[in-house]
Amino acid sequence: MNYTKDSFLKLPKADVHNHFHLGGSQKKILEKYPKSRISFPKNFDGLPAMIDFIYGHLNLIMLTKEDVVNFMEIAVESSIEDNITLLEASVDVNLARFFDDSIDNVIEEIKRIIKKYKSQIDFKPDIGINKDLPIDKVFLYTERCINSGIFSGIDIYGKEANKNLRPFKEIFEIAKKNKLKTKAHIGEFTNYKSIEETINLLNPDELQHGINAVQSEKTMDLILERNIRLNICPTSNISLGAVSNIKNHPIRKLFDKGIKLTVNTDDLILFNATVSDELHALYSNNIFTFDELEIIRKNGF
Repeated sequence: MNYTKDSFLKLPKADVHNHFHLGGSQKKILEKYPKSRISFPKNFDGLPAMIDFIYGHLNLIMLTKEDVVNFMEIAVESSIEDNITLLEASVDVNLARFFDDSIDNVIEEIKRIIKKYKSQIDFKPDIGINKDLPIDKVFLYTERCINSGIFSGIDIYGKEANKNLRPFKEIFEIAKKNKLKTKAHIGEFTNYKSIEETINLLNPDELQHGINAVQSEKTMDLILERNIRLNICPTSNISLGAVSNIKNHPIRKLFDKGIKLTVNTDDLILFNATVSDELHALYSNNIFTFDELEIIRKNGF
């Protein structure tokens, strides 16, 4: 049997690697902001170029807290449109700058969004922390978010190379004590050693990307031993130049090793690939069979 994109669209799916305010479709954002005339590139020259695009283009239309709310609601609606039934999206705590520098105002907005879409999607927000944020703010915002009771996980991200993760060890321990899932972005651009260091220091439940674990049997064994899930975003990896093309993506080797994997959007507004698109691309390029993709799809729940 030949499975089409519509075959995957009809299936309930999870998206567990999603940066919330960047999770809306390009189409919906352009409909909301028709005067913006943003031209989205298909590929970026690495992470710095992607960040430059965000600051040079998206941040010219995301100017107020109302805009941030628009971006967030469009992200939820885009997920619903793709039949995402579980959304674990990282809410960047530094978005507080749009809300009178109040993380409490951000929390109230997230509460409202959860309630608004409750009948259509199970939205479980993660506390999103850029590693460049001053550590005193990280502790303050994390404490407020945990105390709110609405967050299900914590996710740290930003530039991977030459970043001291030691200050985040205590943050992850606090999160675990409060029964929050812990996620760390690593191993998309950095090598297997950085993945091992992150695992040994932070003991995360999940890795966002982690694809360069494929460089070392020892690293993959460590991931298996700790039962760490990898939340992979193939189109993002290709668009940013971490992987040359879908045929060369290490996801197949990681799967064959027995590592638990999911496929996700990362930033839908930038990479323009839904979870259904990702699953169909892996199927149509003969990377996985439909039955194997069913395992990957169900891993998200």
